[in-house]
Amino acid sequence: EHWAASPHKGKIESRVGEAYELLQALAREGAKFDLVFLDVDKPGYYDMYKLVMDSGMLKVGGLLAVDNTMYKGEELSGVQLSVNGKGAQALNEGLLADKRVHQVMLPLRDGLTLAFRES
Repeated sequence: EHWAASPHKGKIESRVGEAYELLQALAREGAKFDLVFLDVDKPGYYDMYKLVMDSGMLKVGGLLAVDNTMYKGEELSGVQLSVNGKGAQALNEGLLADKRVHQVMLPLRDGLTLAFRES
């Protein structure tokens, strides 16, 4: 109801479903965004990141924001990583290896990573 009252209602589209499937549909449609925010199932983070980047969904010059990238501090604590911790670790390692982006991890709550797409 709030979107309907907004002067920007024509720019807003709500899609509900499994995140990876929704991202695949957006990629097939050729969707392009200046900003992508991921806060989904942590084990799927890296696959979703690859889809967003490899499909060109995140425009060059765009910003990717990913929540919970320090997942409960598991990597730093030395404990065995949970499934979610492993997902966050896979994304973090993938970001570090990807020369298309410059990234910074902000230690806000459970970690927020911002990645600027340079190429």
